[in-house]
Amino acid sequence: MNVIEALWQVEELRIALIVGSTVAVSTAFVGVFTVLRGQSFAGHSLTDLASVGGSAAFLLGVNQLWGFLVGSVLAALGMHWIGVERLRGRDVATGIVLGTGMGFTSLFLTLATMRGGSGGSAAVSILFGSLFAIDPRTVPIVVVLSVVCVLALAMMWKQALFTTVSPQLASAKGVRINIVNALFMCVLGIAVALGSISVGAVLSTALLIGPAACGLAVSKRMRDSVAVACSVGLACVWAGVVVSYESYSWTRGHSWSVSFCIVALVLVCYLLCRGIRMIMDSRMESGVAHV
Repeated sequence: MNVIEALWQVEELRIALIVGSTVAVSTAFVGVFTVLRGQSFAGHSLTDLASVGGSAAFLLGVNQLWGFLVGSVLAALGMHWIGVERLRGRDVATGIVLGTGMGFTSLFLTLATMRGGSGGSAAVSILFGSLFAIDPRTVPIVVVLSVVCVLALAMMWKQALFTTVSPQLASAKGVRINIVNALFMCVLGIAVALGSISVGAVLSTALLIGPAACGLAVSKRMRDSVAVACSVGLACVWAGVVVSYESYSWTRGHSWSVSFCIVALVLVCYLLCRGIRMIMDSRMESGVAHV
């Protein structure tokens, strides 16, 4: 029995790998379009209102996933309505969301503490998450939402790519840009919610943007970028889960945070991909110079 088979026998690890894998693929897929559309900061801002939903759900005694989902999707639609796609409205919209979100999160966690709840542990769970602490009953919901993300974006692939690369031409061709953008923001909101329940609201941006940036750095074709992004996301999640679990025996009974391990690996992968991109560019420049 190899290491992976042995780890698969542990329920917490099995749940972490299943949830982490589905979330990694869906967020990486959505993340590629997010980076191409120049909405990375918007995705980061959505995590703040996702944390509002998560903290509100904790205060009300509801599954945090539903709080993350409602908070992030409503925030996504609100940002679309304000004008996140318009250059002049983008910073205003995301800035308003960024400040307001953390304020409400602080309020809800404070109220939970005043009511005698475990506000401190809730804050850590909501903001930084843990794949090892996910309720088994949440797994089917996460899988279904991940599939919804992938299928929705696959169905609007051409329109989303068209409006991203050339919005003026797409409008001239009769593409309903406003509807496409609104649908994409909903999908982005779902992806942010999935990332929040996995690695926490604060760190979910890394899972959304990091693998996508890796794919776009080393591949010029859209489909190849998506494939690389999904592969990087999966690799970071699996390696992060294994490292976090095994670190218990390295650090005398105190394991490293699984969310930290995943995000740290995403950073390492991004730096490696940027290095590969620089080497590829330098070789291309050298070839042109010789010609």
